[in-house]
Amino acid sequence: MFAQGHGIEALCFFLAVTREALFDLVVQFNLPTPNDRPLRRSGGARAWKQTDFTVLLDGWLNNWSAACIADRLGRSRGSIWYQARRLGLPKRERRSLHWPDQPRAQPFPTPNIGSERKRLPARWFVKGTDKKLELTSKRNGLEVDWAANVEAFVDIGWRVWSGQRISRIAEDYGVSYRTITSQVWWLQAVFPKGHKNTRDDFDRALGEANARAAGAELKKCLTNSTFPFWKTRNKRQSKRDKRNGIGAGLDY
Repeated sequence: MFAQGHGIEALCFFLAVTREALFDLVVQFNLPTPNDRPLRRSGGARAWKQTDFTVLLDGWLNNWSAACIADRLGRSRGSIWYQARRLGLPKRERRSLHWPDQPRAQPFPTPNIGSERKRLPARWFVKGTDKKLELTSKRNGLEVDWAANVEAFVDIGWRVWSGQRISRIAEDYGVSYRTITSQVWWLQAVFPKGHKNTRDDFDRALGEANARAAGAELKKCLTNSTFPFWKTRNKRQSKRDKRNGIGAGLDY
């Protein structure tokens, strides 16, 4: 799907995930950053719903025949093949295709993020750091207020440069794994290469040394000076500026 050029909104719709979860996949699998063009939606009674794509993906990856998927969705086989090509789904061996004995009970519903996410406290402290850092939440505890806690936001980047594992950063910050990977994506901090260079604890001096060795500089975004990012030889433009249409190669 990424190779097909689908944007962030389209990928979230097809995969039934949040933007935060999508950025998690981008970081985890080192995927190219999707564009931020809006999803083109078709109207009408026969328009594909999010749950239809869930059934298509589940059936396709489990080697259901196109006829079986079409039967589940009440559509033609041609429609199934068209959507598979549109999404860039992998080709399958004909002999591996089958019609499962038992149909799916129900397609996965669209997750209700607001009711399922654990609410954050109004204020709390970051653990395992060399200086006192306090975090605050917004939207009634649904999100960290990063704009009001920029020092803690930057601290995540130093932890990444030092090689601290994402799971341990999330534990120290008292937030989810996906919350941290989302901020790492915006910060453009880079983990040291090699499994042996990952660690459970945070060493700021090591993080700063690794950043210097990589030629990375902490700069402010042009379109939102509240948020900094690490400019490197390969990533000279912030993702916020790119999203907001600012061209690369500008003089920082």
